[in-house]
Amino acid sequence: MSYAVHFKEIDKYYGDFHAVKNANFTVKEGEFFTLLGPSGCGKTTLLRMIAGFNSIEGGTISFGDKVINKIPAHKRNIGMVFQNYAIFPHMTVFNNVAYGLKARSIGKKEAEERVLKALRLVRMEEYKDREPSKLSGGQQQRIALARAIVIEPDVLLMDEPLSNLDAKLRLEMRTIIKKLQRELGITTIYVTHDQEEALAISDRIAVMKLGVIQQIDVPENIYKSPANAFVAGFIGTSNFLKGEAVKENGKVYLHAHGGKLSYDRDLAYEGPVTLSLRPEEGVLTKNLEEEGLRGTITLSTFLGDFMNYEITLTDGTIMEVNEYTKDGKTLREIGEEVVVKADAAVLKVYNEEGQVM
Repeated sequence: MSYAVHFKEIDKYYGDFHAVKNANFTVKEGEFFTLLGPSGCGKTTLLRMIAGFNSIEGGTISFGDKVINKIPAHKRNIGMVFQNYAIFPHMTVFNNVAYGLKARSIGKKEAEERVLKALRLVRMEEYKDREPSKLSGGQQQRIALARAIVIEPDVLLMDEPLSNLDAKLRLEMRTIIKKLQRELGITTIYVTHDQEEALAISDRIAVMKLGVIQQIDVPENIYKSPANAFVAGFIGTSNFLKGEAVKENGKVYLHAHGGKLSYDRDLAYEGPVTLSLRPEEGVLTKNLEEEGLRGTITLSTFLGDFMNYEITLTDGTIMEVNEYTKDGKTLREIGEEVVVKADAAVLKVYNEEGQVM
């Protein structure tokens, strides 16, 4: 059975260091939920509190209606997949996966059925008699995953499980994990610092910074509608431009770096702002009389499905813009003068504290 996981006013200290600050949120039953953020943001600390490896010093964590604060780690019925696999080298694949069932006194016949089912789910049944030393990193990670799910956990926790794999294996394993989680419907809480991985695999993402959750939302909204400048900068690539919001003849314009962009949306504020624009949201034109930010292409890179340009604006500020080959675009030349335009619908405007306006 799977449960929703409720976090109420969770705090964690290491001495004077406040590692997790007043975390309040719920992971839905059967959801794939990712804790995302840079090193030291508190995501692994929070995961270890769920697992029972770290004490809960403030607030409560509940599985459904059951508060787990004082339940020992081994009685929480949690499946855990670690970064370093934690495979027993002296045991066969089968015995590695069966280990958790022996600790739960599951009968031999049932244990064998559950182990073989788990190995089938991760496509490793044919390797059941092999020793871990004869498996690749990706295969060992599948065994760790099988061992976590064979116990039929209430909640599955995964701590940077793909970080030790090469790029190709990471892509393969994240697909396997996503499909397996969908099939089993286990409430899963996943920790990573890899933004692309989080976007690809999650139902919802919580972005953390210095122990504080900055935003919780579905991947598309996290990327397209970041709650603040930190989220915009951490998820994907963004150009940040210092500017000024000014009203002219009843319209709002954003003046920045020697140019200006029309902002035909409600903005009562006038004064200093920070603009955020992703590379794929900028539009290039050769017409130097058009409204926008004027600059010169100083680096062009062909990347197959798109071209990436480094553009130096008139005041020396550097920004990136992408153009896509599917739109019939061809590679522009270094030294070409251009104007960067942007639709107001995609521009993000932040105040001096980095909060969205």
